[in-house]
Amino acid sequence: MTDLPENNRIENARVDVLRQELLAPILSIAGHTELLKEHLADRKDFDCLDDLMRIEQASYDTRNLVNAMLEGEMNYPSQATRDEQRAIFVHDLRNAIGVVAGYSEMLLEDLTEVAPNDVEGITYLEQTIAESNRILLQLDQVFSTTDSTPSQSSKSLTSDLSAVFDSFERDNSEAKESISGNLLIVDDNESNLNLLSHQLRKQGHQTRTASSGRQALEMMAEQSPDLVLLDLLMSDMNGFEVLQVMRKDEKLRAIPVIVVTGLQDKEGAARCIEVGAFDILIKPVNPMLLKARVTACLERKAWHDKEKEYQGELEKSYAFIRKVFGRYLSDDIVKTILEDDDGLQLGGGKQKVTVMMTDIRGFTALSQSLDPVDCVTLLNNYFGVMTPLLLKHGGTIDEFLGDAILAIFGAPIKREDDADRALLCAIEMQRAMKTVNAKNQQMGLPPIQMGIGLNTGEVVVGNIGSIDRSKYGIVGHHVNLTSRIESFTIGGQILASEYTIQDCGAEVVLGETAEVSAKGVKDPIKIHDILGLAEPYCITLEETAESMLPIDPGLPVSLAELSGKAIDKDALSALITAVSQQSLHLRCSEPLQRFTNLSISHSDNTAWGNEQIYAKITAKGPRLKQHYNYIASITSCPEPIRKHIQSLTHTPNQNDLRGKVNA
Repeated sequence: MTDLPENNRIENARVDVLRQELLAPILSIAGHTELLKEHLADRKDFDCLDDLMRIEQASYDTRNLVNAMLEGEMNYPSQATRDEQRAIFVHDLRNAIGVVAGYSEMLLEDLTEVAPNDVEGITYLEQTIAESNRILLQLDQVFSTTDSTPSQSSKSLTSDLSAVFDSFERDNSEAKESISGNLLIVDDNESNLNLLSHQLRKQGHQTRTASSGRQALEMMAEQSPDLVLLDLLMSDMNGFEVLQVMRKDEKLRAIPVIVVTGLQDKEGAARCIEVGAFDILIKPVNPMLLKARVTACLERKAWHDKEKEYQGELEKSYAFIRKVFGRYLSDDIVKTILEDDDGLQLGGGKQKVTVMMTDIRGFTALSQSLDPVDCVTLLNNYFGVMTPLLLKHGGTIDEFLGDAILAIFGAPIKREDDADRALLCAIEMQRAMKTVNAKNQQMGLPPIQMGIGLNTGEVVVGNIGSIDRSKYGIVGHHVNLTSRIESFTIGGQILASEYTIQDCGAEVVLGETAEVSAKGVKDPIKIHDILGLAEPYCITLEETAESMLPIDPGLPVSLAELSGKAIDKDALSALITAVSQQSLHLRCSEPLQRFTNLSISHSDNTAWGNEQIYAKITAKGPRLKQHYNYIASITSCPEPIRKHIQSLTHTPNQNDLRGKVNA
């Protein structure tokens, strides 16, 4: 395409500016008239259709007059002819605009009388009258000078237009090499296919052609093009139908489409764009416009592809973050942190939850006798079985505290059956200790036992810490109370507070109930030994019954009461009179409280070296003369000591002490 001389370009641009200024109010009149027709269509008390059609026709005539007038501006042979024709056009334009203004004023007067509250209709008419006056004002100025654009001086406009054209040239010189792509041209007219294909290949693109809509869809399915140029009028399947199929296909809907058609139907063009077309080109297609539209479309697709690639990378990163942090936090907490707007804000709120705390009995002593690597392996075996069970029942793992687990049921997601699920989970965890110890045995590691404490109450849940480092956690009295309850457990046992039992919807199978005073808790609390859950769960702990083997006349030992990890009182003398795998029968002269933690040493300090047995008083036997009898559950016992005590036992007869102990 040959560029126009600079003077001609500017003169043409002046005419374009004038056309824009004159047509803007005319198009506004046409638009408001259409809105008014729709608005008043259902009114039975106001017959205005004929007048509206006169206004519509007058606006159409005005538009044609403006176009005809401006077409002639560049073609008049002399100034005299130009002035004569201008006068005729201005006269005719005034008449046409007068029709618009006159009928609009009459309609406004009638509508105001019939429906004074019809604000919308009155506004449309007032806007039409205002636009008519604007055109009349422009006609007063339109040819007041020899300049074809009255709104600004020739010098000023020339300067502005030159600046715009300079920008075009500067942009063209700075532009990078045009983007190229793999294009599919669809048209059932061979001449059109050849012409478009030739033009696009000349512009640096690779092209394929399809002579029908169905063939185009098959080719797109085999190899996705960067862009489709699609004709509307085709015999087998028209372009609009092709667009509809592409829109429903997940793989095809992302392919950009430019519709190339000879139809100048604006409504049809709008429907094509609604269905997914990127742009519309009218035949015959100007090569420069074709190049610009195709380049713009390919650039947009390139950005879309890049954005999709970035989105894919972000999704991979997001999945990686969830996977990594999911190993340290529960999925619910990770989701809350990553997806909620306030997920990382410090602070929290009160919420009723059921808190679970577990602990491996005698782990401190056990860890001292194990190699550090074996110790970690043992813990990983334990956590590897317990963690899936907690997640299965909707528990949120707050943290691993050494050998302990702190879990929550009811945060960040609260459910009606939080207490039920916590109890069910605890029972399944105790039953799963068989799996843990079977794996430990395979790896040459010692068996372990776990105690579980449960409690229900209101706590503060949220992000705790500082802006530099924080954790999702819970704080409050009921967290501390759960820790105290757990401290009363023995291996294989589940103890729950009365608050958890009250909050449970299912019937709980209870063992012994005790009232205990816990450190830091003002009033005594009731704790219940959990044996199982009735319907609908129907699950119980597995019973373990052991026979006590007597030691006659008894093994003299020293008992030291423990408070936490420290010795609380002076040692007491006692005898171990019977033993099972997990329990001891103790006889001493001083009274001891139930749930007292003991450190048991041999009376002869050299017999066991520096080793001790750790145990907890779980039951009181009958008092005989000056002696108190107790059953103590072993929480930790070195294997040499266990073998030594077992060597002192003998097979019982009818006169021996026999007993059954719940492990």
